[in-house]
Amino acid sequence: MKKQLFIGAAALVAMAMTGCQKTGTIEGVVLDPFTGKAVEMPTVWMDSTIFGTQNPKYPYKGDLQQGKFKFEKVPVGEYLIKARRSKYILGQQKITTDEKNPNLSVTLYEYSDQIKPGLYKSGTTEGPEKIDNQWVVYSTSCSESVAGYRLTMPIATDAAKVPGKKDKKKKMADKGAKVSNLPAPLAVDAALNVFYVNASSVTSPLVVTSFPAVEGKVADHADCQGFGADEKTGLFVDKAKGTTLNVEYKAENLFQVTGNLPKGKQIIQLSQDGKTLQTYYFQVK
Repeated sequence: MKKQLFIGAAALVAMAMTGCQKTGTIEGVVLDPFTGKAVEMPTVWMDSTIFGTQNPKYPYKGDLQQGKFKFEKVPVGEYLIKARRSKYILGQQKITTDEKNPNLSVTLYEYSDQIKPGLYKSGTTEGPEKIDNQWVVYSTSCSESVAGYRLTMPIATDAAKVPGKKDKKKKMADKGAKVSNLPAPLAVDAALNVFYVNASSVTSPLVVTSFPAVEGKVADHADCQGFGADEKTGLFVDKAKGTTLNVEYKAENLFQVTGNLPKGKQIIQLSQDGKTLQTYYFQVK
């Protein structure tokens, strides 16, 4: 009888402890990463829970005008918190609270779905400012040399009108035609701080590396495709002197890239799964 009473008492204690799980407050703000300004009236929720600003009983709807949110009496644990607004890209973040730290302040980021893939300047309060990749047409595809650029590119010229075809011109690049030179590298500070918008959603990490840019013989880089038959030199990376930059996830398909670049001409390579997504040509001050 005593044994049964002991077991019953233990069960009641366990039930009481379960019912007294520690809770805390999850609060924060939703920002536009490009401008640092609050995203007005976002919808914020925690996956697979009752916590969400769309709940009719949510008490802090007035704060959403400033992009702020607050969820109270949240049991400690691991959650995926998300932010969404019409015509904006999803922002999300994994969070964890525990008995010692039941409260948490969170910053979520989301941005306009009209922003095109590419590299952007940071700290622009007026909106996204894209870094024009004017060297992309000179880039070559390399399997082992990481990256390469043509130093010159033939300029297509308009030939005479094709007989019998009214107002139709045939474009061609003749031998000896004019060529355009690889544009000068973009001057940047050594302390790099930019955003990169990826073209598609992927689960593998984004890797960003800066390499010194050096002229070399095309013949020594047979793995690079895209050079003309008469081209003897090109611009390549010095693989032995790569500098890995910091990459931080900000929102869906959006990453912030920071780090200190070595001085001189640098080729910045962005890659995933060992495949080059894009390269940029910079002159570091």
